[in-house]
Amino acid sequence: MRRLFYILTVTLLSFGIKAQNTLIAHNSGNVMFASPTASVDSIRFDTSDARFHLSGSTASLNLPKTTVDSLTFSATAVNLTKIYIIYKGSENATIINPYSGQGVDITATGGTVNVVSTSTVNNLEYNLLGTSPTGSLTVNSALPATFVMNNLNLTNASGAAISITGGQAHTFTLQHGTVNSVTDGSASTKNGALQTDGKIIFTGTGTLNIKGIKKHGISTSSGIEVQNGNLKVTSAASDGFHSEGYTMSNGTVNITATGDAVDAGDAAVSVSGGTITATLASADVKAIKTGTSTIAISGGTLNLTLTGAQSKAISAKGNITFDGGNITASLSGAAVLTASGSGYDPSYSTAIKTDAAVTINNGTFNITLASTANGGKGISAGQNITVNNGNISITTAGNGAAYTNASGVLDSYSSSAITTDGNLLINAGSVTTISSGTGGKGLKADGTVVIGSTTGIPMLNIKTTGARFLVSGTDYSHPKTLVATGAITINNGNNTFSSTDDGIHSDSSVTVNGGTNTVSAISSTSGVGEGVEAPIITLAGGVNNITASNDGINATYGTVAGGTESNDNSHLYITGGIHIVTGSDAIDSNGNITVTGGTTIINGPTSQPEEGIDYNGTFLMNGGLLISAGSNSNMTKAMSTASTQVSMYLKSSTQLAASSLLHIENAAGTEMVTFKPKNGVYYFHFSSPNLLKNTAYKVYFGGSYTGGSYLGGTTGWGLYTGGTYSNTGGTLKSTFTTSVANTVNTASF
Repeated sequence: MRRLFYILTVTLLSFGIKAQNTLIAHNSGNVMFASPTASVDSIRFDTSDARFHLSGSTASLNLPKTTVDSLTFSATAVNLTKIYIIYKGSENATIINPYSGQGVDITATGGTVNVVSTSTVNNLEYNLLGTSPTGSLTVNSALPATFVMNNLNLTNASGAAISITGGQAHTFTLQHGTVNSVTDGSASTKNGALQTDGKIIFTGTGTLNIKGIKKHGISTSSGIEVQNGNLKVTSAASDGFHSEGYTMSNGTVNITATGDAVDAGDAAVSVSGGTITATLASADVKAIKTGTSTIAISGGTLNLTLTGAQSKAISAKGNITFDGGNITASLSGAAVLTASGSGYDPSYSTAIKTDAAVTINNGTFNITLASTANGGKGISAGQNITVNNGNISITTAGNGAAYTNASGVLDSYSSSAITTDGNLLINAGSVTTISSGTGGKGLKADGTVVIGSTTGIPMLNIKTTGARFLVSGTDYSHPKTLVATGAITINNGNNTFSSTDDGIHSDSSVTVNGGTNTVSAISSTSGVGEGVEAPIITLAGGVNNITASNDGINATYGTVAGGTESNDNSHLYITGGIHIVTGSDAIDSNGNITVTGGTTIINGPTSQPEEGIDYNGTFLMNGGLLISAGSNSNMTKAMSTASTQVSMYLKSSTQLAASSLLHIENAAGTEMVTFKPKNGVYYFHFSSPNLLKNTAYKVYFGGSYTGGSYLGGTTGWGLYTGGTYSNTGGTLKSTFTTSVANTVNTASF
């Protein structure tokens, strides 16, 4: 106030120098009050107010001193253009209304202020200041208006702090550097501490704190648009924001609520900037939700934490599209079984959930579902999920469980990082998932899966670390890194699949056209761990390194009646690429194998009955290079005699140790193959376009190889290339001449 006295003293002294016609009171750079100096009898300052006594008036205009920035004098008249409503505790609010004669009627009884505006003046500005613990603002406006919140603090125990009707779009400007608050009461008949029946637009850089004691924090039957400002719902009995539509381009929104954080009704949600932080603890709530409409996120930062059962971070029944943004979601709520039909319908905590499609064109995603979120999902869609770019990281730790479904059948659920009832397309971008719960899935689709495209090269790192669990009888729910009901196609990418059970599984087919693909399926349970499994498997390209504790590659339609395996017409086709496979069996086809191209390097187990290559139908070597090593099982067979390319089936009575080499050359010393096994082995399948009929060949065990490397980048074992073989220290095991007529040649030594 010393500054105010100083300004007033200096300006009053200036009267003697030059006549000043108008006294002006300023607030936040605006003209708050102006009066002809002749009308001001006196100005008096007390502990709280600046009192301007006007001629002919029985009362003073009392302005809280905190609202008066300065007093100045002008030689010309000043027209007031802004309305001021200044709350002063339980006293009557001070009203400055230059439009009282133009259709704006304002009354104040204590802290209760009522505005009825039929004015035709566009964009009226209401400046709201002061504090009232029993205050409210009720407005009915025929036109859109702006409400400037300048350290406004209202609490209304019997209703909304601010209630606006008239169906207009109104702007709330949060004055820079101010902290404002609105709180309703439990006796309110309104739905929010701030309630309108028109669109709400937030601007400015100040802060607004909201408490929704009765129901919602902010409620409108239209949309909410956040252009700027710091909005904080510190508590809400129901939703933080409740509206029909939500748009955000800047600012900060922080919501703690009992219900949803942002409920956009059945209208669209669009976030292009700003920061949304939501902290929710109730069951079955959503951080960002729309009913039948869409969600589009192209920028901004979302920090969403939900601890209640079956809650969703981002939820819609329409499409969800991401063109950017940084999304962090942490969920820890349990699954809920709801009675349905002859059993139950389960619902899980999910980070991104829609009944329609999810499209990710860009953005950064860090999604975590805790161990308490049993059955939890990272991204879940009723239709297709498409990833065109972005950086996605999802961790799920919740266990799976058995339950009785609505049809009365014993069923199971498990956690999944990405799951869709439709197709999954990952055209580009980076996707990293870790699923540690029992029966956990990495990528799961009821439709088809396509990885890689002509325009993008994805990077996938999919990992499951949990164990299988029993559903009923001998039926288990197995962890799988990539599983689909429909066809799986890998076109390119740098892809790693690591599982404690199954790696890649399709009920239909698996096709690999390219990429660098590593599959590890290692289980501590005997007979479990399939690397790549489907009825039809086609390896046409790429560099594929497949390691499994059971079958590395398993072409199968399943076990036939009676529990025995026979030719079920499944098929493994190898037409191109480099394929390095280990397992027990390394390659197992319950039907047929046809090789027409590529390079296939196989290592089976040391001991029977499992083999390097096991098949029930035909095994045709019609092209490509294949070297396979395995046990001395009596079940092991040579290639089918209908093969068109010259092949060798070699049976040794002594083991080739893992520290040694198999080398085959022709009589002139030209290398056909040099192979170092991963395990100690006995039987070998070998075929190459370089093998000829009626030609002598030598087979060595041992020796050394200088220079070169393992084809396909394996470590410690595999097919040598680019170096020189020496038979020094080696043993010539056999010399034989291939058949003049037959393509398959069997030799025992």
